[in-house]
Amino acid sequence: MKSILEIPSNPLPTSVPVLYGGVVSEYDAAAQRWVIDDVFTASVAVSLLVQPCLGDKVCFVEIAGDYFITQILSRSSQVNELTIESDKKMHWLAPELKFTGVENIELLALNKIGLISKDCVVSVSNTLLQQAQTMLQHVGECSLTAKGLLNIRGKHQVISAEEDVRIDGKRINMG
Repeated sequence: MKSILEIPSNPLPTSVPVLYGGVVSEYDAAAQRWVIDDVFTASVAVSLLVQPCLGDKVCFVEIAGDYFITQILSRSSQVNELTIESDKKMHWLAPELKFTGVENIELLALNKIGLISKDCVVSVSNTLLQQAQTMLQHVGECSLTAKGLLNIRGKHQVISAEEDVRIDGKRINMG
């Protein structure tokens, strides 16, 4: 007895019955759902990282009785900010990442910002301001050069060396 299993040559995916379009008219913060055309309430598809805004023209689908915004087609000219949002942790992985803000870039974290690198270059053409409750720096060697005044102030200062301390200047004022 021979059995032959026939596989369709062109398997088709499960189709989404209908794709809808509309305008975002409201945001229900309590339910975390968007209202479209003052009628339909929809969640945002996980893959849609750009947060919708009021007045956006969107595409949305219905799956198992729930509506999901899948695309933002156009945005009102009154909206001048693009917000990328996710309720999940985000991990970008690429051979190279570049962030360019023609005017500003701001990194903000409520807990910790970690910067780990083999080489790190910080170049500032005007002012570099560092503020901290406590600042610790550990280096193999440190060279600090100022073209003008180098001013180090503190209520107490300790300068110690295992071998030599050298102070060299045209005049040395110790008091």
